[in-house]
Amino acid sequence: MKKTILTAISFLLLFCVGQAGAFPNFTQNEFTTAESLDPGMTQTGMFFTLGDHYRTFYPEIRYGLGALMEVGVKFGVTSARLVPDDKLGAVIGIDLKYQLIKEAEGIPLDLAVDLGFDNTIIDSSNASEVTFSTILSKGFLLTERGYKFSPYGGLEMSSLYGSLPGLRDETSLYVFGGFEWKLSQKFMILMELKTGDHTQGGFGIRFEY
Repeated sequence: MKKTILTAISFLLLFCVGQAGAFPNFTQNEFTTAESLDPGMTQTGMFFTLGDHYRTFYPEIRYGLGALMEVGVKFGVTSARLVPDDKLGAVIGIDLKYQLIKEAEGIPLDLAVDLGFDNTIIDSSNASEVTFSTILSKGFLLTERGYKFSPYGGLEMSSLYGSLPGLRDETSLYVFGGFEWKLSQKFMILMELKTGDHTQGGFGIRFEY
């Protein structure tokens, strides 16, 4: 399993590095399954995204609100290739997820919807993205202690706008898929590929408490 994961990560990085685009792709990965956090439960993580002339590294905090809802907040740094130079900037974001269907006997999958907002700021200009995603996932228990492997995927509608020079206001449709692999009761790794008008991938780690 470890060799398979390492091979997949290597392929993902090579694939994304080979992507070409005239302008950076200011969109983020989902990095979440359809399963909602229990009320009061918190997750923290670190994530890396590699897209078309665009790299992002950020920590994220997720919190279970109850009633099958959870909220996530991210903040980090980004590097974008804006002609003629690479530029450093900041990225902040927030999302709200609601689980519509919970996996149970006779119901094979979890289903959730997610509404998100991300803002990339470079040289006092910005690129803002509003997203609406539908997420499907299924958890496979690996041990009786709760360790599990959860593949997930879905569709995302993205609306991009802002004041960055050369940025075009546009609406795009993306397909994404990935997995969350819980290696212990409190630690997990995630990996995801997202494609549409642009293609990007990413991976990260997350702690739960």
